[in-house]
Amino acid sequence: MNKLDGIVSLLIACIEIIYIINLLIFAEKNSVNKLVIGIITLLFGYQFIEFLICNVGLQRQIFIYLAFLDITLLPPLSLYTVLRFSARESQFGKLVFIPALFFIVYYPFVLDQFAVTKCTVLYASYHYPLGELYGIFYYLPIIFSIIILNKKWGAETGALQKSLTRTFLFGFLFTFIPSMILAIAIPTFLTAVESLLCKLAFVFASFLFYFAIKNKHKLERK
Repeated sequence: MNKLDGIVSLLIACIEIIYIINLLIFAEKNSVNKLVIGIITLLFGYQFIEFLICNVGLQRQIFIYLAFLDITLLPPLSLYTVLRFSARESQFGKLVFIPALFFIVYYPFVLDQFAVTKCTVLYASYHYPLGELYGIFYYLPIIFSIIILNKKWGAETGALQKSLTRTFLFGFLFTFIPSMILAIAIPTFLTAVESLLCKLAFVFASFLFYFAIKNKHKLERK
């Protein structure tokens, strides 16, 4: 095991924990900002676990499962945050977490099928069951989030709200459009898509950090 394996994950985790600490101190504690802190915390959690897997050697299936549990919650939490920010959340809003719960409950029963297939300085790759279904689940909430934010951006008239919406939307676009381009241009990207996408999601975390610092209006519905 190379002593530098996973070091990029540790670097990103350190920056993301700085984001979290600053948001806890300086960001307004409205409901949307709390959800944003939750998203960045999940991103930090995955990077730190990947560092432990690749650098410290904690490659038992339970640690791989914890990494997947972490990133499995990211798409629905992001969509739920977008719904809250866009005032579109209803009493059924939390239903967006149901697909995530399926994988979280199912995967412990097939832990023996989890394995780390490769660790490098930049990324890790894994073997796990239901990969194609998992991919569909993962991207659908992201697509819905982009659609909702794009519509909200076009409908906004206030300068602050338009700026906040643009920041949130660009966070998605500048993270996931490059990942799609890389997947098309470099087919091997798909073999480590979870890890590399979370690296690119550092861009998303940076946009969310800026969003939460600027978001000083209570956005939750009364």
